[in-house]
Amino acid sequence: MPRYALQLLQRRLERTHLLDQAASDARILFRKRLRFVARDNANSDPAGDDAAQVEMKVGAVHLGWLSLSPGPGALERDAYRRWLKLVANDLSEHLSSPHGHGREVLPSRIAEAAQIIRDQHQESLSLGYVANAVGLSRERLSRLFHESLGITFSEYLNHARLETARALLTETDRSITDVAFESGFQSLSQFHRRFRTSENKSPSQYRIEQRP
Repeated sequence: MPRYALQLLQRRLERTHLLDQAASDARILFRKRLRFVARDNANSDPAGDDAAQVEMKVGAVHLGWLSLSPGPGALERDAYRRWLKLVANDLSEHLSSPHGHGREVLPSRIAEAAQIIRDQHQESLSLGYVANAVGLSRERLSRLFHESLGITFSEYLNHARLETARALLTETDRSITDVAFESGFQSLSQFHRRFRTSENKSPSQYRIEQRP
């Protein structure tokens, strides 16, 4: 592929605000820094072994990589990869269009819903409550959430609660029961089940391994 095509697309990417918008969305959604590494002559993997990353291409032209530092759990890593693929596809579609326009990668209603979940996930949140708060029907919010993020509303809420639980297990001496309910889980059994699915270990084992 002629290097001119690569340089042309990279310059076009630099001029668009979409990469900046995606980085802002990553901070809202995952509290993570989105990183774009342009293709270089080394053709080496630009991210660390633990980073979730996807290749960014426009047609046959490989522009580089998008990456996020992963969470400690498999659910988080999978969510990051799915979201990165959506962002990469959206940017590719924009760059390949002769009349590309500066639309947002993440719909504003979904960004608003994600922020509500981040702020209130320790409470008893429902899809209906968040949908009403952002002015959408339950069905519309559920569909938009999955289309925009590649994960469901429930998966995202679970992700936020597990993130809080890990912090409490690592940084405090609260009991496992207190950690479960302070993180927003509705029962101790639900917490154990979700945590073990994410970490492949119990909350107690996780705490022991994280302590110096």
